[in-house]
Amino acid sequence: MQLPPHINTRFDPFVQALPQDFQQQAYQLGAFSRARKLSSPLQLLHLIMLYCGLDFSLRTCAATFAQSQQQLSDEAVKKRLQRCVPWLKYLLTNVLGLHRIRHDGSLRFIVVDGSTIQERGATTSSYRLHLAIDLLELALTQAVVTTNQVGEKLQHYTIQEGDVLIADRGYSRTTTLLPVIDQGADVIVRYNPQNMVLYHHDERMLKVD
Repeated sequence: MQLPPHINTRFDPFVQALPQDFQQQAYQLGAFSRARKLSSPLQLLHLIMLYCGLDFSLRTCAATFAQSQQQLSDEAVKKRLQRCVPWLKYLLTNVLGLHRIRHDGSLRFIVVDGSTIQERGATTSSYRLHLAIDLLELALTQAVVTTNQVGEKLQHYTIQEGDVLIADRGYSRTTTLLPVIDQGADVIVRYNPQNMVLYHHDERMLKVD
């Protein structure tokens, strides 16, 4: 197997933004137990960023890691990543300041997005994965798989009153926004003027330039 090109793994500015006890928390939350092929929580974080940051496959993560460290199978990478979920939630909660937010539970802030999936050997995308994540709890709330012919829309998700959906401009269409708003939810969306025309809210009803 041909190894991928060498990746610049220096990410000091990123590490500086993390809580000071991030390595100790890796031990306490079960992400890291003892040094074997991975010598430290910092090295484990490097492996995480190959997978989550650069979007490498498990096999490419293992190959890249082997270039500068030791041999590691893709299955070993998978097992280590699975143990990191509580640790990553701790890091994100502190970096984003979520632990300082006062919340009475009356609203749910839900981030939604869709991604295409391409099967091995395929020449084009095979499926589309629609995900909804609770922004404050950092928990996956819904996952829907459709064909690649089905586009992004809020109707893929189960909505309840008090939900605040956060989406990119692919969802900026009246046909997907209005039914959700009618159900008592609110939407924060990046505006796309090509898909949704706005009008001044007065008797003239002039189109917004």
